[in-house]
Amino acid sequence: MIEWNTGLNGYRKCTLEINQDVHYFTTELTDVPFTPNRSINEIFNDHLEANNSKYVEVLYSGGLDSEIVLLHCIENNIPVIAITMVIKIKGMIVNTHDLYYAEKFCRENNISHKLIDLNADIFFENGTYLDYLTPYYITEPHVATHFWLLEQCNYFPVIGGDWPWCHVNKENRILSPTRLEFSSYDRFMKDKGIDGIGNMIGHSIDSCCYFINLQINNYDGKEDVSFLKARMYNQINKVEPRLRSYGWENRNTLNFNLAIYKIELLKRLRLTKNHIKWGNTIKQQLNTTLSESSIFK
Repeated sequence: MIEWNTGLNGYRKCTLEINQDVHYFTTELTDVPFTPNRSINEIFNDHLEANNSKYVEVLYSGGLDSEIVLLHCIENNIPVIAITMVIKIKGMIVNTHDLYYAEKFCRENNISHKLIDLNADIFFENGTYLDYLTPYYITEPHVATHFWLLEQCNYFPVIGGDWPWCHVNKENRILSPTRLEFSSYDRFMKDKGIDGIGNMIGHSIDSCCYFINLQINNYDGKEDVSFLKARMYNQINKVEPRLRSYGWENRNTLNFNLAIYKIELLKRLRLTKNHIKWGNTIKQQLNTTLSESSIFK
């Protein structure tokens, strides 16, 4: 059994039960002190109080989650650098969709933008990804590139992250489980002595409740996620709607197929099933009698 806490006041308790065949990962959103009706500006400022570095470095793929973190920094005069990974396979750039939005946004908002190249074919073919993922039982190969990118940062790296998604079209609302691989960034950073935030949007009970409420008030269960997020985030700051990128990691080519490495990870580490629990604070936000779920949206 492996346990760790993340987020402000350690509100997010993570438990990984290791078994021979199937592992079980549980996230528990515990009841720590909570102040309702706060602005996201106040909440994000609280998150960044721990930063003693010259710059906040936002890992920016060109997506909306990291974009609102960048906008918060520039509007609050927090020195910030956008860090974007350039994924190359056989010398060719494959994450062009992400790079288009990242370059455009940083140029239009006068944000310092640092590009860092990764030869992904070499990174995976020589087994480097295994060194990053096997200690954490992570079976999504592309997460290794995120861990690698965190190690390339020099100041206070921040990942935009996400909130636990709510099933809004149910009589008794529930949350989708938080997957192990996306709950391990803070743990990896702590192990490597990296000061930063592995999930800015979900870093506190206050921000978790803020975004759950924002989703509940905006989502009918049918709209495409990218357009929903753009509409939601425009209530915080002006963002540009965009077609959703399903990631370079989902592109199978004749030269490179990431599924091969996922199969290898599953052979070594086995499958993990995910579960989530929540306390009274979240129950009140959801207006539900339920307190746990294993059902994904």
